[in-house]
Amino acid sequence: NRLVLKDFISIAVFKVIYIVATFIIGMPLAFLVLVTYLMYPFVTAIFTGVIGMFFLAKVQKPFALFIFIVLSGAIMTIMGHTIIVFLHSLIVGILAEVTRKALGYKTLKGNIACYSVLSLDLVGSFWEIFLMKEQYYNMMTQSVGKVRADQAMALPMWIMAILYASCVVGAIMGGFLGAKILKKHFVK
Repeated sequence: NRLVLKDFISIAVFKVIYIVATFIIGMPLAFLVLVTYLMYPFVTAIFTGVIGMFFLAKVQKPFALFIFIVLSGAIMTIMGHTIIVFLHSLIVGILAEVTRKALGYKTLKGNIACYSVLSLDLVGSFWEIFLMKEQYYNMMTQSVGKVRADQAMALPMWIMAILYASCVVGAIMGGFLGAKILKKHFVK
């Protein structure tokens, strides 16, 4: 039950679709106000549920989910984020693989749980606020301005718990939405 070329192609195609979707959803949220920036993991997890659930249904082999998740961290790090994002992706990827192995590859409950873990990767860049303050501040100042950068730097550490919790809630909603759409359009 090893990954073959077809699986790697599927991972790449789904990853591109997922990245484009997160970009389309995330960019307006990131550039409006701080509150919408903080809503990014929740909202994105809802709307990418269809993509995530379709990927989980299509590629049901060990390490496919790990690769899918770690690609996000690698791409974001290459695009200018700190190594924190990549390390977060590694941790989330391992958790997702363990979850998938424990709950099974073909169950609705298992796929929604795995999609919920996968979605936790959306929170990774927020760790930069607390762990790589200077680099993050410079990056934020260049992209959204000094006022927004100052607001982000003033966030309390406990906001991370809220971000993770809201991401899981959004992912569960997105997972059920994705499952419903898959059942309606792809299951015969």
